[in-house]
Amino acid sequence: MIIVSRTMDWGERSGGGGGTGVADELTLDLDDNLAELSLERTITSSLKSAEEIERLTVDERLNDIERAVYLLSSGQEVQRISVIKNLPQLLTDHSNDAMRRVVPKVREVLHLANCDLQDAATKVFVTIIEQRIITPASYAQSFLQTILSNVDNRDPDVSEAWLEVLLQVISFLPKDILKRDVLTVAVEKGQLSQSVQSRLASCRILGKVATRCDSFMIKRDILPLVQSLCQNVDYEVRSCMCRQLDSVARGLGLEPTKSAILPELVELSNDEESCVRLAALETIVSLLSLLDDETCTQTIIPLVCKFCENAMQSEDSTLPAVARQFGRLCHGLSVNLTEDQKIWFLNFYCKLCVIGLVPEKTRVNDRQSPPILNLYREEDRHMECRRHCAFNFPCMVLFAGPRNFKMELHGTFACLCDDPNKCVRVTMASGFHEVAKMLGSSVLTIQGELISLLKDDLLEVIHGIISHLPETLDTFAKGGNVVTESKILGFGFDNLVLCRRITGLADLIPALISAETAAASSRNWRLHRDLLEKYSCLPRCLTSDQIYNKIVPMFFKHIIAHRVLPVQLAAAHSLCVFMRYNRRLEQRQDICGRLIEECCHSGNHRYRKLFIDICHFSLELFSKNYFKENLYNSVIQLAQDPVPNVRLKFCSLLPSLKSQFKLPKDLQLLQQLETLVRRLLSTENDHDVVTAVRRAVFELDRIKMTVGIQTSKHHQEDDLQDQKKEEDEQLLLEMERRDHEEADSKTGSSKAPSSAKGGDKRRESKAGATSTAAATATARKTVGAKSSKTGSATGRRVAPSSSSSSNTSVYSSPNKATTKTAKSQGKKSIENATFAAPTASSASKVTSLSAKTGKRSPTVQEPNNNKPPASSRRRAGSDGLICMSSSSASKTPSYSRTKKDTNASATVDGHTSSGSSLVKRTSSTGGTHGELRRSSGSSVTSPRVRQSSSSNIATSNSTTRIKKTTVSKS
Repeated sequence: MIIVSRTMDWGERSGGGGGTGVADELTLDLDDNLAELSLERTITSSLKSAEEIERLTVDERLNDIERAVYLLSSGQEVQRISVIKNLPQLLTDHSNDAMRRVVPKVREVLHLANCDLQDAATKVFVTIIEQRIITPASYAQSFLQTILSNVDNRDPDVSEAWLEVLLQVISFLPKDILKRDVLTVAVEKGQLSQSVQSRLASCRILGKVATRCDSFMIKRDILPLVQSLCQNVDYEVRSCMCRQLDSVARGLGLEPTKSAILPELVELSNDEESCVRLAALETIVSLLSLLDDETCTQTIIPLVCKFCENAMQSEDSTLPAVARQFGRLCHGLSVNLTEDQKIWFLNFYCKLCVIGLVPEKTRVNDRQSPPILNLYREEDRHMECRRHCAFNFPCMVLFAGPRNFKMELHGTFACLCDDPNKCVRVTMASGFHEVAKMLGSSVLTIQGELISLLKDDLLEVIHGIISHLPETLDTFAKGGNVVTESKILGFGFDNLVLCRRITGLADLIPALISAETAAASSRNWRLHRDLLEKYSCLPRCLTSDQIYNKIVPMFFKHIIAHRVLPVQLAAAHSLCVFMRYNRRLEQRQDICGRLIEECCHSGNHRYRKLFIDICHFSLELFSKNYFKENLYNSVIQLAQDPVPNVRLKFCSLLPSLKSQFKLPKDLQLLQQLETLVRRLLSTENDHDVVTAVRRAVFELDRIKMTVGIQTSKHHQEDDLQDQKKEEDEQLLLEMERRDHEEADSKTGSSKAPSSAKGGDKRRESKAGATSTAAATATARKTVGAKSSKTGSATGRRVAPSSSSSSNTSVYSSPNKATTKTAKSQGKKSIENATFAAPTASSASKVTSLSAKTGKRSPTVQEPNNNKPPASSRRRAGSDGLICMSSSSASKTPSYSRTKKDTNASATVDGHTSSGSSLVKRTSSTGGTHGELRRSSGSSVTSPRVRQSSSSNIATSNSTTRIKKTTVSKS
């Protein structure tokens, strides 16, 4: 291959001297094309000629009134429209001059004006009366006559516009003006000799005037003309007047309505024209609240039944109207219906719900038939009937009663949810939550239909059901007696027995996954975002294991793989909610660890920015101690991120980080944060980041730190909320601890010896462990209040440390009397506590239980001889107990102290799980002795604690220290 580096000569390709001419021609064409695209061309001709400019020029010496009169007289159309739009301001500033000189010119202009000017005048005339710029008398004299004259305009659009203005103006005019000026015109227009357009206008004017007049005036001046128009020869006039009978009847009152209006209404309901019958049905529905029980029972109910039967037989255009009004009819007549009549209405409704549906055997053949316009219209009417029935279904549930739903309406409900037309299914999905609320305890009856709608192929159906999914699932959880972790939260410690019967709506999981898959595979990312946000309500109806195993992997996939940021944010927020209400410590730790690993430690800056948003979500959902112990150390690393956008976003988190601190406990964290900010101010090179840091510094200076108990009202409220979050986190840990206790008790009962001696020892051991647990819970609270080294709800140090270590206090085991007292105190404090939610690293701060392990030292005498045997001793875990059987206890190496110390027992806060970690003990002389312990959390480190004796004799001088080791899952 030969690469030519010189410029191509067009002459070489064309052969001969003619090539130069071709090249020049191409160059000229290119120049012409570029010249045409030039954006800075000179305008050679003006837009307006000198004559036009002269015509549009107005003398600046004219005042506002003179200029308005001049423009209305000889101005252009656009100038006249401008004057008319400015008329309210002229009337406000120059009322007398404008009424005397401008308004007459406006009337002259409107006589032959075009549609644009007429439209502007209609809006201005309404504004003048609404703002009451002039008095009603002046308005009637100057503007009302113009409105009435323009109602008869030959242009139907202009006439309709001025009629709407008249109907709005009637609401502001006094009765005497209405009777003198408006009612006279309405009566004149309603005569049989007038055109159809005039009679239609008369019907609407009479209906509006009737709302402003008293009963006597209506009887004398309006009612005779109303009855005449109801008998008009033109069906359009009868229909229009029928729709106004509601206003006339309410102005007359009950008795005149029964004697004068009802006979006309009954006759109109039997009219030969369908539009008149439809208007009569709508008027009957509107009058139900006015009529008494006797009238409804004797007149309205038979009339409605006959009307519905005729509509079903003819299947004309009135049938969709019947379906649309059927819910209001049943609701208004429910108190007057007998049981047989209720059954008739329910049966008729069920027929409407399935009208037009073709059996399965003939449906395929019908689809193959050629399309015919009449058949299409008939099918369209049937679809409208079913759609209106779907809209009215909640009203029909109220009409039939929740108890009768399964027998009367459940089959119809299932049929509508599976309707072949998408509009019907969308309507059912949108109102599904209303039906669920009405059913109450019987809501599980429609669980199958909920699954069917969630698995629908149409995105509109999924959107309809997802829009109110939290309300729907909450109703299912309450009505179906479903108990989940989120339902226990808030009940407090006294109702922890509920955790033994935690269940979930597991049948909904495949349908929820199917809906999410359909939304994810579509291009509608907004629907997908809404769906992920609504799924944050799943802890109300699903258990922690169900969510962790089925839902959480799906959300992690969208966080990692999805390209749309709102979808990622919705998935991250829902994951934080799942972690908030998860009762399994291992699962919480796994979710939190994966978020840190996938986002904070990601090589892509987009995910590191997303982690900052996750921190914002965590600050709202979890306690301050949780954030400081689990996410703080990870997020502050982003301050040194190599990407400026990450550092820029991190600056927005700085004020929130400072608000998590409380002095003097968090003094070290506060100093670390201040050092970090100073480093950013001194070393940052990016201009935007520097600006964001300076802005954050101003916000940090405004935040007032809380010192001890001297806090403001705002800080007290914030502390109460944070305390509630910590109590919620403690509750879930206690729930898991009780699960471990139950599992240990079941394991112990299966291996229980048959001898009576063994049974006595086991019962004695269980009683001792229970009393010790209560005593240690009280001791933990006391020590936690006195020592700043004690961890928070998760048992970690407040100061920043590596995520794989945690501090735990070690306490000595009390004697029998002390245990009894501490048990009562601990029980009282626990019963008064209220908890609510999980934390990801709360493994190391739970009610620690004292246990006695190891070999008894021969140099110390124990005053309490009623100790449980070594085979049944327990070691306290982070949220449960680790049972030490006789076999495992025998494997633990025994040792004795080297300096006047006893073989004191210690309680260690840690987590009980399938994982294992090695915990080493070191004596005061530096010797170490290994002991294996089962744990799923990170390695545990406890401060040095002195061992106390229960007999108040000599205290031990030795100390116990547990060194931090790495965690390795078995």
